[in-house]
Amino acid sequence: MKIVRVFLKIGLRILVLPVVLFLYFSKKFFVVEFVLPNVTLFGHLALEPEKILSKIKAENGQFKRKPKRILIWSFSKSRYQVNKALVRIWRRELTSLPPIIVDATYRASKWLPNFEIKILQFDKLHENDHVIDACDSHLKFSKSEVQLGEDYLRSVGVKPGESYICLVVRETAWAPPKTGPTSSGTLRSRSFEDFLPAAQALAELDVTVIKLGAAGTFQTAGTKIVDYANSDVKSELLDVYLPAHAKCVISTMSGPDAVALVGRVPVLYVDIAQYSLCFAGTSLVTWVPALLYSQKLGRVMTMSEVFDSGAGRFLGSTAFEQAGIRVMQSSPEKISEYCIAFYKNLALPSYGTDELQRQYRNKFHTLLSRNSVAKLGPLNSSLSEVFLKENGEAFLA
Repeated sequence: MKIVRVFLKIGLRILVLPVVLFLYFSKKFFVVEFVLPNVTLFGHLALEPEKILSKIKAENGQFKRKPKRILIWSFSKSRYQVNKALVRIWRRELTSLPPIIVDATYRASKWLPNFEIKILQFDKLHENDHVIDACDSHLKFSKSEVQLGEDYLRSVGVKPGESYICLVVRETAWAPPKTGPTSSGTLRSRSFEDFLPAAQALAELDVTVIKLGAAGTFQTAGTKIVDYANSDVKSELLDVYLPAHAKCVISTMSGPDAVALVGRVPVLYVDIAQYSLCFAGTSLVTWVPALLYSQKLGRVMTMSEVFDSGAGRFLGSTAFEQAGIRVMQSSPEKISEYCIAFYKNLALPSYGTDELQRQYRNKFHTLLSRNSVAKLGPLNSSLSEVFLKENGEAFLA
């Protein structure tokens, strides 16, 4: 059986060889590149196509490239796709081919001398995300998809045109702590109960709060919060539609908040210990850094000290533990304060921390640029106004 598969693959490469020859002789006029986004992670599946499309649009406004660049996308096999509805949406906007055809064409191109179809390499997902500020979203919903989304919102009391907030807490029940140098462990996993006071306070402002997440997580029955996560009508399409159309999203950093950024929806990230993973380039992002307590220093570290120690690029909880750094989490009361201030600031921005925001952007850009995969563009994100007023001078020292 294995031998049969090998012959089939070789035969397919021979079949696509005429196409490859055409591309070879036409390379002075246009160049084809294959794009293979990560389809196994929700946030990557949302942001990788959006960032590439936004970057191309920004570049086209500056110069016309010759030869013309043509991107062919492949979204892997269906069983690997974390959200098939999102894949269908992207396929309407992009030129895509089945993975078996892309693989055969790529391998056949290597048979020709000095010619190999390139596979577009991604920067790290969080780097150069400033490009999404330069244009409108490329995530387009069909009329039937919009109707489905609006029908659900009506069913939970949100009429067309009314605002709602999405709350995304990556709970331990969904992402249990693991060991290893790159495992997030508890860094992004919280109990939803820690966010319950914030959700209730937001609901008191007469705005609907919708809890996103995985089925089987903390249930909010009897509260003013809409528990979409445990709803019977939960679907892959609504998983995309709801964060993409919210007034804002509050998150501990998980897949749905990436969809919000694609939809150009403002996001507040709470208690982010993995500083280098924050989407710092876009003005859509406001974040609260988790304060990091150094046992060696006997105090909370400044942002510069975090990066000087290497902790600014730590990915896993194990690395923090081995470095003697304790990740401090905000209390439920403080989380509520962050969230309320963020929401109110959307309608009436506060300018009391402008100088500290400027210092943050300049310093964070310098620190992030060290060992960056790509040259970073400008940083347009903000630190929480509440965080800056309480910790800004010490944190940015």
